[in-house]
Amino acid sequence: MATKKSSGRSHGFKHKSRNIMTKKAPRGVSFLLREYREGEQALVIIDPRQHKGLPHRRYHGKVGLVTNVGRRSVTLAVKLGDKTKTLITRLDHIKPFGV
Repeated sequence: MATKKSSGRSHGFKHKSRNIMTKKAPRGVSFLLREYREGEQALVIIDPRQHKGLPHRRYHGKVGLVTNVGRRSVTLAVKLGDKTKTLITRLDHIKPFGV
């Protein structure tokens, strides 16, 4: 006998990332002027205003080690559980750790 599917709210991506992807204040351009060097730490903060280079929501709030710096993107080594993941994201979604 099959159970009846609930007709309530969908618990998909929109529901799970609603509180992560809300920003109220307008953003300046100072985040583009920051320079990252290899070996520094950076904090992953998802910015919903820029959809390009958007990391998965599981990385929101994680700290990673900068391994490569490009023109518009940064490669981070993020520790997730007992594994180290490589995360390629744009400058919009990271900020220096401890600032």
